[in-house]
Amino acid sequence: MSLRRVILGLFIALTCFLVSRPSAQAANLPSYRAVYTLALDRASAQSGLVGAPGSMTIEWQDVCDGWSAVQHVTINLNEGSGNTMETDSRFASWESKDGLVFRFDVRNSRDGSLYEQFSGRATLSSQGGPGHVVYSAPGGKTLDIPKGAVFPSEHLFVLVDAAKKGEKILSRVVFDGASDEGMFEINAVIGALTPVATPNADLDSSLNTKYWPMRLAFFSMKVGVDLPEYETTVHLLENGIARELLLDYGNFKIRGTLDTVEFPPEPSC
Repeated sequence: MSLRRVILGLFIALTCFLVSRPSAQAANLPSYRAVYTLALDRASAQSGLVGAPGSMTIEWQDVCDGWSAVQHVTINLNEGSGNTMETDSRFASWESKDGLVFRFDVRNSRDGSLYEQFSGRATLSSQGGPGHVVYSAPGGKTLDIPKGAVFPSEHLFVLVDAAKKGEKILSRVVFDGASDEGMFEINAVIGALTPVATPNADLDSSLNTKYWPMRLAFFSMKVGVDLPEYETTVHLLENGIARELLLDYGNFKIRGTLDTVEFPPEPSC
């Protein structure tokens, strides 16, 4: 069960068109810390799941020379047999503002034990050009990045840009370093800007305005793979924060509900 990869994919979905204009878009997207409650939305008998309570915290900040992102996800996978698997995923990254350099560290634990780690540095030769990755964990691993690929924060900027322009479909290859493969092709279907139907009085007014409903499908880069590994539905606000999300694995779905958002002071660069 590859919950780990899907949960990390949430960062990509929140954070996919014109790679040469990140600074203009970033100026309109605030730094923030958001906390979500995760729960099993529905599950088929084949999944074996009866519950999936958890939480997700996302921190995304302007740090003058780049964009810093930290994500922490915990989920307890409760099976009908009575077994429970505790999962803990931590993702930290830094991305240069020109979109050409990306550092990442991913640590995944199960039942309190670290079982997987990916860390390293990725670079692109130019905006829209090919790139290369050198991993520090696992040591000695390298990877080539194809032309046109982007890193996660850049993906957010082009996704918001496309939505503002009324684009309905957007496809990008995104490298995040969160798996052996390291990257996915993300196909987004973007709906029209929609008013929030039920405002939440506990949230900042900027989170109760309008959002774009988006369906993002994550495809493996392996040859011969025609179906997405998973899909995510996101209600993306104009400030780049997801108000609601739904992870669709086919035989089960996990819903994320926004609980709190904090806006830290912007740096004086």
